[in-house]
Amino acid sequence: MTTMMRAALLVGSLFVHKGLSQGLTTTTIPWVGSSTTSTTITPCTGPATVVIQTPLPVPTCPTPIKPTPCGVLPDCKAEGLNIDYYHNPVGGYSSGNVPSSYYITEGLTPLDSSLTNITFFPQDIAPINPERETNGGIIVNANNFTLVYSGFYRAPATGVFNICSSADNENDIFFGRGNAFNCGTGEPSPDEQPLVISRGGNYVNPDSCVDVYLVEGAYYPIRNVMGNWAGPSAFRFTIRAPNAQQPTNDFSGSVYPASCTWFF
Repeated sequence: MTTMMRAALLVGSLFVHKGLSQGLTTTTIPWVGSSTTSTTITPCTGPATVVIQTPLPVPTCPTPIKPTPCGVLPDCKAEGLNIDYYHNPVGGYSSGNVPSSYYITEGLTPLDSSLTNITFFPQDIAPINPERETNGGIIVNANNFTLVYSGFYRAPATGVFNICSSADNENDIFFGRGNAFNCGTGEPSPDEQPLVISRGGNYVNPDSCVDVYLVEGAYYPIRNVMGNWAGPSAFRFTIRAPNAQQPTNDFSGSVYPASCTWFF
């Protein structure tokens, strides 16, 4: 019997030990019982946790989605994602009355287009000026607009990636072959359902996330449809690669325009 087990019997407590060498702490939780089995639980993220207790529930980790990549032109350069600005009327997309596919089904033409490596612009207050700058130098109607970010993300490693977004008022994430767009034509389908929907407003924009399993060097289609239907706006789309300390919204060198598809 280990010293930790004997201590558990003496004080009648449950010890939760998280590697002190990693700068973490040991937590003692009052507990009534006589079990002394040492069980190691591997959490979904972070270091293993040793717990003196049995039986123990085993945490269930969600199974990551495995999107399908596409082939791209071999000489294509990482110039950024396409960003297209569309008209979005009051009460339109992101108000809860109109789906994010409206710009496809209505056959809208972008009001402006550019390229961007950045998928973030900060929260503003109720607009005083009728315009605001977003990404790629695109200036939009500060009260009502839709931005579509599309292209390819080249995975820098193999493993589970965490994809998140937040928005005022809504962002729909489409990811992978078919879901984001057709690899043969480069066209998105209005019938595809987003992997993630994030909604916010009144200066409260919670993150919505999904885990995906990607293969190093593969090119994955990506499409964000961000909409603001009235008043203030904000947008953030991030990816955290395996073993990365922080997520990023700066994809310089790792995102490619939709025109890189073989059959665009």
